[in-house]
Amino acid sequence: MTITTDILIALKYIFACIIVITIVLAPAWLARQTKKSKQDMILVRLASWLFGWTGIGWLWSLFWASKK
Repeated sequence: MTITTDILIALKYIFACIIVITIVLAPAWLARQTKKSKQDMILVRLASWLFGWTGIGWLWSLFWASKK
């Protein structure tokens, strides 16, 4: 019985990590989809990685990636 509980807990943490990684990488993906220049894509990606741990930094990079 504890094996299934351990597996469910491990799956929960794996799923949570995938969601967090997807959210952090969203601005870089959005910059790619809006066909930003290479320099803008690099800056968005760096801002997302470096300042993404703050909500303001992540929102700033998301805004920068989505504007045309």
